[in-house]
Amino acid sequence: MLITDIKVQKSRKNRFSIYIDGKYRFSLDFNTIQQVGLHVGDEIDEKKIDELVRRDEYARCRDYALLLLSYRDRSESELNNRLLKKGFHHDVARELVGNLKKEGIVNDFAFASKWVEDTCANRPMGRMRAVFELRKKMLSDGIIEAVIEEKFDGNTEQRLAHSAAEKKMKSLESYPPDTAQERLYRFLKNRGFQFDIINGLMKEYFNDHIG
Repeated sequence: MLITDIKVQKSRKNRFSIYIDGKYRFSLDFNTIQQVGLHVGDEIDEKKIDELVRRDEYARCRDYALLLLSYRDRSESELNNRLLKKGFHHDVARELVGNLKKEGIVNDFAFASKWVEDTCANRPMGRMRAVFELRKKMLSDGIIEAVIEEKFDGNTEQRLAHSAAEKKMKSLESYPPDTAQERLYRFLKNRGFQFDIINGLMKEYFNDHIG
């Protein structure tokens, strides 16, 4: 088989249509063509075509992954799922995510650690809620356990609970004590704080109105 023409595509100037024996067969981006040194008149076989198509898909997959990561950090599973949803082959997506992991561009521990830090800074939550949210991000149990142990050491959860309660209490100032107590309790429970911490805050804020 012979490459008989290489034409730039009208709608995508960085992509070129490859014609073999006078018929369109596949397309490649400009960088791939340059890297492999593809020219009109070159002989080519099916194995080489499959190699070029896969190489091109990998390059497009990497470009899309880096674009996604430029918006925000993502876990391995989340990134892989987005690539599959975009239409990339699962083997290509898996290989790319694996390589990004080796390069340190994708790191589940760093991702989870930063997520906990950023979220708790703006929306304090307890250990149980953090575990629940991290599991939704399809992180491994090992990663979640390691991050939780690091981020919720000592009296961290107590401090976070107090911060959340202080802010919530400002919105409950006009409510009767019993109503405010009920709402604060429900709020802290939904945020995933441990019962003994919640109970301590109930006594702190509602010493004369313990339910």
